[in-house]
Amino acid sequence: MKLLRMIPALIAVLTLFSPDSAQAQSRAAIAGCTWNCYNVDLPLALTVSQVADGGSFVTLEDGSVWEIRLPQRPVAASWQPGDLVELRQVHAPVDRFEILLAKGDTDRAEARLAGRKRVAGSSGQQ
Repeated sequence: MKLLRMIPALIAVLTLFSPDSAQAQSRAAIAGCTWNCYNVDLPLALTVSQVADGGSFVTLEDGSVWEIRLPQRPVAASWQPGDLVELRQVHAPVDRFEILLAKGDTDRAEARLAGRKRVAGSSGQQ
């Protein structure tokens, strides 16, 4: 009799941990990108083209312009054109600053995409 009472609980546990359930959770949402919408796989390394407004904005070689989060602007202000920075994903973004620009082992700045500039020698729309 006690065994019969445990059958519904056993079925529920088996249903929760079935392979179909795990596959459904791992599928990426396809419709409408509202967050973290990039056409590249991160991490990615690019060189700095320009640093503007005391480190508020950093333009990279691909023409992407990144707004730097206020506490890290002094770090970004020290970067020079030609410096190599790595773009990484921030796993707990604040105020949509979801990309980490990292130069070397110590210089890091949280950033969000602010726009794009036309790159010299490129054709088509940006």
